[in-house]
Amino acid sequence: MARIHKKPVHGTKALEMNMRDVMDGLYDSACYFSYRSTPDTLEILSIEPPKGDPFAMPTRRAKVHRIPVHRTSNIVDFLLTREEQQHQIGA
Repeated sequence: MARIHKKPVHGTKALEMNMRDVMDGLYDSACYFSYRSTPDTLEILSIEPPKGDPFAMPTRRAKVHRIPVHRTSNIVDFLLTREEQQHQIGA
């Protein structure tokens, strides 16, 4: 008579527990490698004062348009005239 070898069946809870153990182990090793001290991995080449930025664009002043302000007691009239003046400058 031939023997049939069956693998034991694990439930979903057993697989979940195995995966949790694996994830905990990965978390522990990641924490270990991130916090361990290795002073020989960084070599300071030289310490020099900072120089000017070679990629800096030359600064230019923006053109400023002055809008004369005429104060009135009617706020709606003031806002409409201001919008008209700004539209004329932009056109």
